[in-house]
Amino acid sequence: MFRKKKTDTTGQAAPAQPTVPPAAASPEPPQTAAEAIEQELEQELHSIYDISGPVGPDMTRLEQAPHSTAKKILVGMVVFFAFLAAVSWAGFFFFSPEDNKFSGEGVEVSIDGPAQIKSGDLLSYQVNYKNGERIPLGTASLQLRLPKEFVIQEIDPPPVDPTQLSWQIGSIAPGRDGSITVRGVVLATLDKQIDLQAILTYRPADFNSEFQKVSTRTVGVADSVVDVTLAGPTKIMPGDKVELDLSYINTSDSEFRKVSLRAIYPPNFIPETAEPAAADEGKTEWLIDSLPANTQGHVKVVGSFASDAKGKTDIKAQIGFIDENDGWQLQKEAAFTTDVLEGQLVVALILNGKTGDQSIRFGDILHYAITYRNTGSVVLEDVALAAVLDGQPDPMQMVQWNNLRDKQEGLHDGNRVTWTKKQVTALGRVGPQEEGTIDFDVPVLAGTLLDSTSKDYRIASWVEATIGKIDDETANRKTQTPPFSAVFLSDSKLAAEARYFNADGMAVGSGPLPPVVGQTTTYRVYWDVANSLHDLSDLKISARLPSNVAWTGRSSVDAGDLKFDAANEKLIWTLNWLPTSIKELKINFDVTMTPTDDQTDKTPTLIDAAILEATDKQTSAPIILSDPPLSTALENDDLAAGKGKVLPGQ
Repeated sequence: MFRKKKTDTTGQAAPAQPTVPPAAASPEPPQTAAEAIEQELEQELHSIYDISGPVGPDMTRLEQAPHSTAKKILVGMVVFFAFLAAVSWAGFFFFSPEDNKFSGEGVEVSIDGPAQIKSGDLLSYQVNYKNGERIPLGTASLQLRLPKEFVIQEIDPPPVDPTQLSWQIGSIAPGRDGSITVRGVVLATLDKQIDLQAILTYRPADFNSEFQKVSTRTVGVADSVVDVTLAGPTKIMPGDKVELDLSYINTSDSEFRKVSLRAIYPPNFIPETAEPAAADEGKTEWLIDSLPANTQGHVKVVGSFASDAKGKTDIKAQIGFIDENDGWQLQKEAAFTTDVLEGQLVVALILNGKTGDQSIRFGDILHYAITYRNTGSVVLEDVALAAVLDGQPDPMQMVQWNNLRDKQEGLHDGNRVTWTKKQVTALGRVGPQEEGTIDFDVPVLAGTLLDSTSKDYRIASWVEATIGKIDDETANRKTQTPPFSAVFLSDSKLAAEARYFNADGMAVGSGPLPPVVGQTTTYRVYWDVANSLHDLSDLKISARLPSNVAWTGRSSVDAGDLKFDAANEKLIWTLNWLPTSIKELKINFDVTMTPTDDQTDKTPTLIDAAILEATDKQTSAPIILSDPPLSTALENDDLAAGKGKVLPGQ
């Protein structure tokens, strides 16, 4: 066998290895044939892969390239700490208890108290708050919102800001709670629902954001601690005295201030007296300054039904609280029904063709008509009718009685006129279904009273009737009609005039005077508005211009706006409000007129009638005034007098 020479990686022959003589062989036992073959194969392999020869690449194992020891340590530490951090976060998210997380669900606020209440009853509500989280609340505040109907009596603990009903609670540890108690009364109408609301604003520890919890308690007003009853006759005749008993009671342990008792009468009921006295002339309201606990009171009203009343009629009584804003909080209502038997004599009073309240102006003439009729089946004798006119602020000065016009010549005494059978023969005996009418006129005050500061001018009117006998039997039954009022409108006035020369004699017009056909003359028109009793709103003055008259555009207006409506050929002045502090307003403007041939020797119209429209703010009634058309006659211009007729052209 031959040994093949190895070469190195450069391609050069490797140096020969020195031959080592084998050690002296020890005697070996003889080999079998198989052993001899195996040994021969092993020697053959050794001859090919001689491991004792020169060192070459070791193909029996892989070897790493050499590295720095410090770098190995640094990389190892980074890997170690990264692994440790990952394990820590995994433990926080997957192995920490859920209860340690803040969800907000454990923060609670609630309002405990009755859901159905009596108006006026003393109530107590408790606002509760709690931190049911495992994390403390760093800051917390509570605000309570109460309806205006809730009148606070006591709060425990008192709020930091009473006007806002707020409390600074501060920090709240886990599991801790607290409460606030509010006591008071609710003054509200029956069947009303009101809401009480508590708002808890908090910030958890280690959080930068605020959170809120809100609780609302809805409360229904089902009853009241005050009550009212009403009693009266079940049947009555017109004219008979009716006594009404209005009773009220406070069933609570609290005293109430500013309680109002009210009566609601049908239109044909006439209250005459009240005990105690009512707060108004109509005897419909009584103000109770103090209603102590567990007390009751009574009001007695005496009146009668008018002559035209008949059938079943309802009368009502109401009791309620007056709140801080003078609002009316109705608590209870009572009613009773009376049957008004049809009377024999039905009387009515008519003013200016109408019944009921209406508006009049200073200086008006009041046209009255009294109608009467026997609607029964019996004979009425010795009937007397009296018309009463009760004016204010001065009953005797409101009506100009010296100018009374009465064909029947009734007996005038003070503010009343009476007719009996001596003045009207038909009143001596009024048979079944017979009827009649009495007419009279009387003018009213021409202007406001100098010695009065009142803004309310009115005349109340009614008729009183007396029946002496019914079928020859003495009766002396008395009835009357329901009063109604004639309310005076404001004392506003409108005056209009046209001039060529002003009051100082200065020419404010131009052109020929008298006017000449075909030539243009300029005139100045003045509108004056006076007013002192009531404020006026939505004022408007309008007047149409004839076809040969034009507005120059020149004007002077104290207030408001003056425009020309070309479509309707009208001058229109408007003002939204005129207070009584302004006693007079002046408007003037220039117009030109060019007379036509058919106006020769005539006094043509410069401007049609001026119409003032406004609303009386106190009575809410409309005011309409007018002033006659103005012509070239210039009645108020002394220097231009007699120069109004048109001269023929050249």
